[in-house]
Amino acid sequence: MAPEEAECFARGEAWKLPEEVVARMVIGAWLLEDYVPGEMLDSLAGRYRIAVPAAAFPGLPPGERLLRIVRGLRAAWQPGDQGELTLSELLPGWAVERLRPLPGYEAYLETLASRPWLWLRCQTSGVERVRRELEAAGLTVRSHPRVARALAVTGGTVNLYTLELYRQGLIEVQDLASQAIALAAAPRRGQRWFDACAGAGGKTLALAELMERTGTVVAGDIRAYKLEDLRKRARRAGFPNIMTRPWDGKKISGRQAANFDGVLVDAPCSCSGVWRRNPDGRWSTSAADVDAMFPIQREVLHNAAPAVRPGGVLIYATCSIFPSENEAVAADFLAAHPEFTPEAFAHPLTGAPVASGMLAIDGGEDNSDSMFVARFRRR
Repeated sequence: MAPEEAECFARGEAWKLPEEVVARMVIGAWLLEDYVPGEMLDSLAGRYRIAVPAAAFPGLPPGERLLRIVRGLRAAWQPGDQGELTLSELLPGWAVERLRPLPGYEAYLETLASRPWLWLRCQTSGVERVRRELEAAGLTVRSHPRVARALAVTGGTVNLYTLELYRQGLIEVQDLASQAIALAAAPRRGQRWFDACAGAGGKTLALAELMERTGTVVAGDIRAYKLEDLRKRARRAGFPNIMTRPWDGKKISGRQAANFDGVLVDAPCSCSGVWRRNPDGRWSTSAADVDAMFPIQREVLHNAAPAVRPGGVLIYATCSIFPSENEAVAADFLAAHPEFTPEAFAHPLTGAPVASGMLAIDGGEDNSDSMFVARFRRR
């Protein structure tokens, strides 16, 4: 693959690549699965004139020769019985070193062998109607025992974005852990909130819904195209209480200082909490990438905090599993800002008390992503 093609693939734009490049990647992916029959490879290799040396395993068709070659390479890369691979090999070595000392490490490894469910958030009190229509579309639907508007869907081949439920703004695709962040924020009717790193606005919409579409949620982000996506989502769902405002991450001052009942900082992070859903992220993220997050997160949290009025709430969240991006950032913030104190809250998914005001949401418990949330109160 040429450098420009590799860059295109890394940006998630495989559709821009030449067909032959995509075919080679498909073949490579198939070869990592031992069940692919040689004749399937024959078809692709022949179509795109992918040559397999005839001298390698003579007498066999090209596809079978390719399988034999790659299996031999795999054996050379990983000597020994391939059946004895351990779950820790689902992570890069640097991540194993950092996560192994943490509580729940072995259970976390078990979850990596499967993807989490796809979770929806109902933007209507008519949850049973939503369930019926999803089931009629061929989906298996599960409710969450504590979060009434959270539904997990599995099975079926329907594109959710084509459903009338989605077009009417009655459902949003939002992981359960992400929904839990908004629930931990617990905004109230008529309040004024600032979603500082809103992105495309999943948590913005959740905050606005929890406020029963009253008050105001101001969504900020440095990326204008993300805010445009958010505006489209808000219009589709009919939210009257959402505003967007570019925010470049600089310290809040002037009229916006102490102007909000609550501020949510869903900070840039390593996205390691979604490694179950996006396993390629385990191998495209380095230890240096994780270490580079701390100063960014510290700055963003420090610069957004002045927007909280006295008596208001500040929420810090990431979709990371590394303490250096979570508890370490929260502790650093509290040491530098004595005007804020951690505030206890109830675990949104279990009801258990979170006395420290800091919660690592374990995706294995509810088949979701993993996230971290800290709740602070300004004196």
